[in-house]
Amino acid sequence: MSKTVEQAEAALKAANAAYLNELERDCERRDGSGAQERRREEHQQSLREDIAQCERDLEGAKRRQ
Repeated sequence: MSKTVEQAEAALKAANAAYLNELERDCERRDGSGAQERRREEHQQSLREDIAQCERDLEGAKRRQ
């Protein structure tokens, strides 16, 4: 299913907001165990990948317009 430009822009905005929210929470937390740190980094990497996918989706939507 192809996204419209508006849908893609909204998804990108939401992905960026989720990542910034995670970074804000990360600044407020204490250090955890090695496993906790690894999960935190994996989660942040997943959020960065979501942003990249949304950016690709937006570019694709703009090309289809």
